[in-house]
Amino acid sequence: MNDASKEADQEAPLLIETQGRLRILTLNRPERLNALTPELHHQLREAVLDASEDNGVGAVLLTGAGRGFCAGGDIKASSERARKTRESLEERAESLRQHSQTTVALCKMPKITIALINGAAAGAGLTLALACDLRVAVSSAMLRTSYAQIALAGDLGISYFLTRLVGPSKARELMLFNEKISADQAHQLGLINRIVDQPGLTGATLEWVNQLAEGPSVAFGYMKQNLLLAETGSLEEVVEQEAINSAHCVRTRDVKEASAAFREKRPPNFEGR
Repeated sequence: MNDASKEADQEAPLLIETQGRLRILTLNRPERLNALTPELHHQLREAVLDASEDNGVGAVLLTGAGRGFCAGGDIKASSERARKTRESLEERAESLRQHSQTTVALCKMPKITIALINGAAAGAGLTLALACDLRVAVSSAMLRTSYAQIALAGDLGISYFLTRLVGPSKARELMLFNEKISADQAHQLGLINRIVDQPGLTGATLEWVNQLAEGPSVAFGYMKQNLLLAETGSLEEVVEQEAINSAHCVRTRDVKEASAAFREKRPPNFEGR
């Protein structure tokens, strides 16, 4: 790749990188705190769906360039588009349904998804983070629902994710009052799993993420299915699905590798097959 191509790639709204079995998706509009445009929405949706179907990917990491994770939708761009196109109610709703495919995929894809929240996460940006299986935030990160501030009701599934993570009453409070949530507060509420001092994919964060990316990804995918069903299904339904999914796992190469590694007293080398 020549210098011009590298420069053009770095200016793309979404950067896609693969390190081993880890797929890294970086929202790349730092001058706008990585606010989402229709173009970025589309690129992110396609990248998430592609990672979901790639057998070489064990985990997906979503983060933002610069000092923010994602400030939500780009209000300036949306206002300009509204003046030019005059979308009907049905057209706007369909656009949001298309954007929501990203959060649905992050939640349900058979890969572990991790949000590395390197700064502000608001509105749709917060929803993207909440859709992931796990969230790591820098100590200076700030979370905010933001929808009340711009007189919107919420989209992309924020009502679903907030209710399941913090409960119905707290979800209502966070949506209605739109208060800033520090990393410490978010950790106490269960919105994030870990707080780190240093931004970026380094040190303990890199080790933690790689442990997931290099793990038994087939088993992890079935674990996600079980855990998602456990949120709404009966005990009998969960037990039945666990039995079927465990039977599938027994047939994988990773199970054979785990047994061999145990016998040989060495770490397993999983391939996700």
